[in-house]
Amino acid sequence: MPDPLMTLFVGTVTVVGCIVILRANPFLALIAGALLVSFCCGVEEVGAAAWTEPVHRVLDAFGIMAGKIGLLLVMGSIIGRCMAESGAADRLVRQICRLVGRKRLAGALMGSGFLLSIPVFYDATFYLLLPLAKSIYRITQKNYILYLLAIGFGATLSHTLVPPTPGPLIVAETMKISVGTMILFGVIVGSCMIPFALAIAALMNWFMPHPKLLPGAVENGADDGISFDEFVFGTGNDTVIPSFGVAVLPVAVPALLIACRSIVGAMMENGRLLFAEHATLIHLLSLLGEPTVALSLGAVIAVATLAAVRRLSFRDVETALEPALVSAGMIILITSAGGAFGAMLRESGIGPRLQELTGACGSASGVFLLILAFATSAMIKTAQGSSTTAMITASGIFSAMNLGVNELGFHPGYLAVTIGIGSCVTGWMNDSGFCIFSRMSGVREVDALKTWTVGLALLGASGLLVVLVLSQLFPMTNL
Repeated sequence: MPDPLMTLFVGTVTVVGCIVILRANPFLALIAGALLVSFCCGVEEVGAAAWTEPVHRVLDAFGIMAGKIGLLLVMGSIIGRCMAESGAADRLVRQICRLVGRKRLAGALMGSGFLLSIPVFYDATFYLLLPLAKSIYRITQKNYILYLLAIGFGATLSHTLVPPTPGPLIVAETMKISVGTMILFGVIVGSCMIPFALAIAALMNWFMPHPKLLPGAVENGADDGISFDEFVFGTGNDTVIPSFGVAVLPVAVPALLIACRSIVGAMMENGRLLFAEHATLIHLLSLLGEPTVALSLGAVIAVATLAAVRRLSFRDVETALEPALVSAGMIILITSAGGAFGAMLRESGIGPRLQELTGACGSASGVFLLILAFATSAMIKTAQGSSTTAMITASGIFSAMNLGVNELGFHPGYLAVTIGIGSCVTGWMNDSGFCIFSRMSGVREVDALKTWTVGLALLGASGLLVVLVLSQLFPMTNL
């Protein structure tokens, strides 16, 4: 069997090369990498079975990962689709803008982007919030870059840090971190990064206060001339938009149930309940807080809201959900292939081999591994353009090392979110997020490179600094 480092190199080059050079779909690239690594791992069988054993290893790993994350991704996609179609996402944005007002609009847009990108995902979030940014710029003729980056950075943070978005979900599963714990770390780190993100957006806006826009980018935008006050404080469409309390339920209910399940876990001591007299209630909360059950309940609420607000029949609901199911299917294929790729890397023995290389770092090994994880994810993202693929590949590499509190000196959740932060860097022409930012906003590609690309690099660097500080001040070793 070849040296695990050589296997890692060959597998990673195969994945990135297939995407960058051959323009292959990430699913095909990850499957190709998984098969190649599996064949490099050798076989235990003899005869004809030896020829198929590497293939069966990949198939088994693929099926296990699909079983673990498939329903989560489907339910998350349904929630996002229904919130966008029912107006629930629209209502959340309006409420946030009402709370902060026009003077703090950049913060409102970033907070809205961060919140909406959890169930709705990055691209849909940008589409939802862009008309408001265009409207304000058309009226004031200033701060367009600030508003655009506020939306993009907010959506990017939750897209790379907080489940059930696919990247963080697969990182949590691959690194054996519970979804609730991953949400906790993602929200904490993301919240700490928001002030840095606002400062970076303001810096880029100062650097380019008047970007050169494509003809008609703002004047004929998708906002239909709606002003800030009309959008926030009421239009004739309010009658078909759910109330804030109803709009927030598809997100709040799963989050609260998953949090309750984590609390129930803390109430266990050596497998025994600390409050035995409430055992039935605690077990029920544990069931409802299981991520698949919690997100399923959120999906039911979202579908019911859509049907009630739009007065849809069962057939209409089925038609409305079809794009979400199609989108989720491709995401499941990619994430499951990524899980198989990571499993094959672990099979190759790369974990012990990397530990040999990092073991000499002593007490600094935890910090060194955070920096290494960030750099690995950032390099993969820069090379092939997909944050999700970068997270899948990097988490597969580091999960093989079986790193825990004893090896790191802090909770491995910090390592998981560092991989997500690294996948923010760098957004340029091979990144769909860059294309969405540039084309939908009307900002020319050269200016997008100067603002979006540079801004994401600064965002990633600030995020790494945040994680390094938090991991030392609050190691959370008892979590």
